[in-house]
Amino acid sequence: MRILLATRGPLLPADTGGKIRSLQTFSRLAKRLEIHAVSFADPVRDQEGIAAMREMFASYTPIAWHESEKYSLRFYLDLIANQLSDLPYFIAKCCQPEFTEAVRTIAKRQAVDLLLCDFLQTAVPALELPIYPRIVFQHNVEYLLRKRQWQAEPSLLKKWLFAAEWKKTRRIEERVCRSFDHIIAVSSEDRDVFEKEFGNREVSTIPTGVDSSYFQPWETPQRPGSLAFVGSMDWYPNEDGVIWFLQEVYPLIRAKVMAASFKIIGRNPSPRLNAVVASQPGVELTGRVPDVRPFLAEAEVVVVPLRVGGGTRIKIPEAMAMGKAVVATSIGAEGLPFRDGQEIRLADSAKEFAEAVMELLTEPRSRTEMERAACECVRREHGWDSVVDRLEEILVTLKERGDASIVPAKEKLIPASFRA
Repeated sequence: MRILLATRGPLLPADTGGKIRSLQTFSRLAKRLEIHAVSFADPVRDQEGIAAMREMFASYTPIAWHESEKYSLRFYLDLIANQLSDLPYFIAKCCQPEFTEAVRTIAKRQAVDLLLCDFLQTAVPALELPIYPRIVFQHNVEYLLRKRQWQAEPSLLKKWLFAAEWKKTRRIEERVCRSFDHIIAVSSEDRDVFEKEFGNREVSTIPTGVDSSYFQPWETPQRPGSLAFVGSMDWYPNEDGVIWFLQEVYPLIRAKVMAASFKIIGRNPSPRLNAVVASQPGVELTGRVPDVRPFLAEAEVVVVPLRVGGGTRIKIPEAMAMGKAVVATSIGAEGLPFRDGQEIRLADSAKEFAEAVMELLTEPRSRTEMERAACECVRREHGWDSVVDRLEEILVTLKERGDASIVPAKEKLIPASFRA
């Protein structure tokens, strides 16, 4: 079975939750099926990632691209210019004719059995291509993620920008989901949105896995009162959640637990986050690190205080696999099958979140019981091999069915006004 896999960029370094999920899934799938991959890549910055992709898959085609660095002047100019586009910025910048033509050429040359697009950003450029069956792997409901950003944003200017982004995203996301033969979601909650809001019936779910041979308990002593958060700090939901935690929750904890400290582990923190961190005692911002495990190992509690999000957070089962107690908001733990009060603590208000963290910091027995229950659950039920088993089953079924069950090839799927 031959698969054409379109990804946003090289899967290494796996420094975001989405890239971790994609790497763990597709690297294992490539040992079972013949995969021909294509993605954008910076010829200089992504040299190691390009080499790894060529080693991982039957073939790999990088499309040269120099993306605007986040928070740079060019990034903000591109974002402002895109307000005139019918596409949201995160998709418009991926609608490059070189990418679309590469997908067309590879599909023909390799005689692939199906097209698998990883994330919405790679599906939109392939909308007009008559390649069937075709599947989009939706790590989030993208429009809902952006709508939640809009709802949570206090800045009037950013709120205006987010309003336009989520509305544009909903239009194109619905078009993609209605025109692709199958959608793969990462939670039952996301599946329900695709079915109820977009009218899709061809939706499957695959669970979130964890590499329990890599993430496992260390014998490193925990540092009393230590808290940790892991996540890319240039992703808005992470930054928003951490800033809320620092301003609303952390002071409540410090008032009762004087030894409390907080370590934020994640790449590309913004000037705004740096300023907030500088105003709080006992807080450290690491930036990018080669290995998150030493930082997780010393923490007594891992926090996931997200107020905005979608899909599922890989950071939670990874922390649990290392024997860590986790406190999260309902959105932070959305889509994951862990039980409040047993494998995880859930709290949404600042007061309740602080109380849950303080209880775990000051009651070692309760914390140990939760650590053990969470670790056992993850290691028993959340291995990546079972995730790939499910994905392979879905792909084989679609290949055997082999028809374009939703949209005929002759139909124009994306009008000129949607093209970036």
